[in-house]
Amino acid sequence: MARKTIFITGGASGIGRAVAQRFAQGGWFVGIADIDEAGMAATAALLPADHISCHRLDVRDRAAWDTALADCAASSGGLIDVVFNNAGIPLGGAIIDLTPEEIERTLDINMKGVIFGAQAAYPWLKRSGPGSVLLNTASAAGIYGTPGASVYSATKFGVRAITESLDGEWA
Repeated sequence: MARKTIFITGGASGIGRAVAQRFAQGGWFVGIADIDEAGMAATAALLPADHISCHRLDVRDRAAWDTALADCAASSGGLIDVVFNNAGIPLGGAIIDLTPEEIERTLDINMKGVIFGAQAAYPWLKRSGPGSVLLNTASAAGIYGTPGASVYSATKFGVRAITESLDGEWA
């Protein structure tokens, strides 16, 4: 059986790093993507060298998605079985105190990044056939809003909506 491949955004730390470790332990090839090159190197150091590739990726850049996924597939033997849309940033504070730049950055990373990732992942997942998966990281903030997290909550509600919509669209 051929080794499976997972491509993980936000792989330089936290949930992304833990998922990379778990899948590598299971024998998967792991593509780590992030803007934090030092963090990616730290994650890579925790994994078997023959199980990984690292890709600098700003999830807000649609063309960069295509390049990163193609490079990962080339490193792993041609297929990508799972794309884990995990990159995201928190934003807290009263909405009236947030700057337009903070709001736009959060919307771009947490929403556009997931949408661009889904677009770019689709042909790779389709090529891998039945059993391929797009995973999108949401949050409890995508279930209920809380004071001081209105923009973050909106993005995570949006990630839930995209995920539910694609579940039907890609069935």
